[in-house]
Amino acid sequence: MEVILNEYHKKVNAEMRTKVEYWKAHPLSRTESLKRLRLLREQRLASLSNWQG
Repeated sequence: MEVILNEYHKKVNAEMRTKVEYWKAHPLSRTESLKRLRLLREQRLASLSNWQG
């Protein structure tokens, strides 16, 4: 089966490639990565606790 991409998918794929190239050229430090992961974890826990009751 042949994959057919419409213009939207081509645009999204191009944007994703641009972001990947940027982050390859500008990697985060270990401390910044850990800080962001901790923030995401806190946000997820807050969201789940609000959702569950």
